[in-house]
Amino acid sequence: MSKTPVAIVTAASKGIGAACARRLANDGFRVALMSRSDAGKDVADEIGGIAFQGDMMNPDDIEQFITTTVEHYGRLDSVVLNTGHLPTGPLLELSDDAWREGMDMVLLSVLRVARAAVPAMRSCDANGSIVCTSGAAAREVMDNYPISTVLRSGLTAMVRMAARQWAPDIRVNAVLPGFVNTFDVPDEIIEMIPAGRAASADEMASLVAFLCSDEASYVTGESICADGGLTRAVR
Repeated sequence: MSKTPVAIVTAASKGIGAACARRLANDGFRVALMSRSDAGKDVADEIGGIAFQGDMMNPDDIEQFITTTVEHYGRLDSVVLNTGHLPTGPLLELSDDAWREGMDMVLLSVLRVARAAVPAMRSCDANGSIVCTSGAAAREVMDNYPISTVLRSGLTAMVRMAARQWAPDIRVNAVLPGFVNTFDVPDEIIEMIPAGRAASADEMASLVAFLCSDEASYVTGESICADGGLTRAVR
């Protein structure tokens, strides 16, 4: 069995997910990508990886994705759980369905992937790493982002709990981006960021890659905020 590490990246057809796939491949990982559309194949072809079309909210898709990855590469070492954007707006304007979809995406997806990925990593004696992309709203109440604030705060708790329960062979961490230039960030938001700009997807990928690497071998249970100084919460 090859000892070259293998990583899976979800929501990897563009943005932070694609940047993570490229960075991990550059760092020597063999990479498998999952995305809802077939656009992930372009990124996979670019980095010499494999692509799988599937939905993070479908347990069968997730299990098949991980099974396919292990059958193809022979092992699994790192999991990057990237997700899409959540609905925004004032509390009273968000439907029950929006909250359910958010919970499905932010919290239940982690458990669905872990049920298949943790045994797969342990079966090949990997020093496993799971990294979730979350959001700076987990650190501070953002009135127009209630679903993100509430559910990503819950993800912070889940990361801490999972890190304790799956130790010592599996590390679990989260990255909390602020505003990223993969979409248009309004000037009034940019003016609020002490760094004076939005982040790039590559900057987020660098932090994810560090958490997947042996250099972060003693880092687990952490949710690391990378927001250019935007949030003010003491942490």
